[in-house]
Amino acid sequence: MANGSGGFSPSGNHLGANLAFTKFLFVTVEDEVRSGARVRSAGASIARGFFNDFDADGTRDVQPCETIQFLLAVEVAPGATGLAAARFAVQVSSKYRPRLDDAEQELRRRLGDGGHVTSIEGAERSPRYSSSELYDYAYRRAQPRQSGRVARRAFVLPLSKTHDWWAKSSLERHTYFYPHVDAGSGCPVSGHARSADAGISTLFRRLYHNPDGYEREGEFDFVTYFECEDEHVATFDRVCASLRDTSKNPEWQFVREGPLWRGARVLRW
Repeated sequence: MANGSGGFSPSGNHLGANLAFTKFLFVTVEDEVRSGARVRSAGASIARGFFNDFDADGTRDVQPCETIQFLLAVEVAPGATGLAAARFAVQVSSKYRPRLDDAEQELRRRLGDGGHVTSIEGAERSPRYSSSELYDYAYRRAQPRQSGRVARRAFVLPLSKTHDWWAKSSLERHTYFYPHVDAGSGCPVSGHARSADAGISTLFRRLYHNPDGYEREGEFDFVTYFECEDEHVATFDRVCASLRDTSKNPEWQFVREGPLWRGARVLRW
């Protein structure tokens, strides 16, 4: 059973300590005109007590413990289901996990039959596949958080790693993030970090782990979240294409992507 405060799995499958929790709530409505007022009212209700991250810009020395960010989809594919069909989304974050459960229940209660909610949880953890060199390369020059008035676009991509990935030793998994010689092809490859180079200084990014562990049936291992200015949407797509190219980044052969949700940051629904 999961430990709500620390994240515990009886299998002990590569868990680290959960530092803080986040929850993405995706809302699908059949009729936006008819349900819009109820959605907006529900959003205003759950926002009470949270700091609105729309105006977060990375300059605060002390970060708020409980935050909320409202999002609106910029495109919904015909016939999409689940979170891919959601027109509205919100991210709530806290160091206290039950606080996020309360927000979800309040959203569901206020929406009633006016919308369907899909929920994905995540947790922040210390970087695992890192070194002083990788920190200098990927973190020291990373894009800081900008206001939603500047970095208007947001992307949410849940994903999982295959069993073969988790069966590898930690040291072997570590090598995939650096330039190395691929064991399968015998050729030198860029690895994850260099494949994502174009996004380091242009995309604000956060990686969230499943707070209860990996390889859980019907759940994702990670949620990846990105923000950027309008002009760097093409950069995001280019980085995704580069990471998916297993001739450059063999790690991706072990990745199973969920639906990519594309949205815009807004002050409120």
